[in-house]
Amino acid sequence: MSADSRTSPIFVIGTGRSGTTLLRMMLCAHPRIYLTQEASFYVWDALFPRKASGEDFLRYYFQTFSFRWLRLDPRAVLAHLPRHVGRDEVGVVASAVMQAQAEAYGKPRWGDKTPSHAGNLDRIFADFPDARVVRIVRDPRAVVRSFARMPWAPASLVAGSGLCELERHQVSKHTDRLLQIRMEDLLDDPRATMAAVLDFVGEPWDDAVLAHHEHLPEPDDLPPVPWFASARKAPSRLRPPDWSGWDPVDLRLVEYLNRHTLDAFGYARAPLAEEPSRWAVFSRWLSDLPAVGRSMKVTLQAARLSRDAAFFDSQLSKDLFAQVNPAAWSLYPGFEMPDPPDLPAGWDDDLGVARLAS
Repeated sequence: MSADSRTSPIFVIGTGRSGTTLLRMMLCAHPRIYLTQEASFYVWDALFPRKASGEDFLRYYFQTFSFRWLRLDPRAVLAHLPRHVGRDEVGVVASAVMQAQAEAYGKPRWGDKTPSHAGNLDRIFADFPDARVVRIVRDPRAVVRSFARMPWAPASLVAGSGLCELERHQVSKHTDRLLQIRMEDLLDDPRATMAAVLDFVGEPWDDAVLAHHEHLPEPDDLPPVPWFASARKAPSRLRPPDWSGWDPVDLRLVEYLNRHTLDAFGYARAPLAEEPSRWAVFSRWLSDLPAVGRSMKVTLQAARLSRDAAFFDSQLSKDLFAQVNPAAWSLYPGFEMPDPPDLPAGWDDDLGVARLAS
């Protein structure tokens, strides 16, 4: 692959609720750039059995909700694939998906936004040595608070902080190859921040990235869920952080668990009228551990069941999803998770052993 930054794939990573969707939408407003919405290639690759064939993996991946929400005909992907694709060639599959989707939107430059691909940077840089990876960071206190309002994320302070810390650890050995930006800077000074992003990925400036709400992908490519709604709107400047609604013990616990990110990116500790004792903070950590265990149990069960494509459309998958953060559902009265689009009829006609080999 070429080392020219003007043709290398673009990947956006970060924790959930850190601004990855907003950054993606701003990049997709550029007349040359299109990034797939959480195609999650490496996530599904990690779940699927290694001993399976390339054909088996493709058949499995096309049935995931990640691919189906792309609303892309698998045959458009197959047209970009060589005749023989091995099980270990997920980068080839990823390229085909990203290129096919970018072509559908009339864009020559392609890439993907999947927050959890922060854990797959070794594979990404091995498959795409010239990749341009942009990591967006947000104040972890705001991330953890936002997690608690998401049906798909843990309400536990310790579990939410753990996800932030895990992502920080995953990218730590690759920081010399990433561009790291803060969500707060993207909102407070979007022109300067997006200029740095476009310079990093090798694309010329275009004012459209500052008005992404006027240049949304057509047709709409975001799943119809309420937590993506704000990404379609014009961004507004952030208000100064207000932590007054937090219990001081909870606040200090989250700050302690995320102290490395707070220090590295200049997030100041919140001032408190009265400092809680260390014992109170430690006790709060202990009290949250059962919730961490419940969250991990649901996650591991879903991961295990997700190795079978039949799980994606099952009632069990919906039941498990409802168990991730039950309290958050009250924030979305009347909302039910939509089913991903069906694949077009005959999508698997070309998935024969004669075409793909393990």
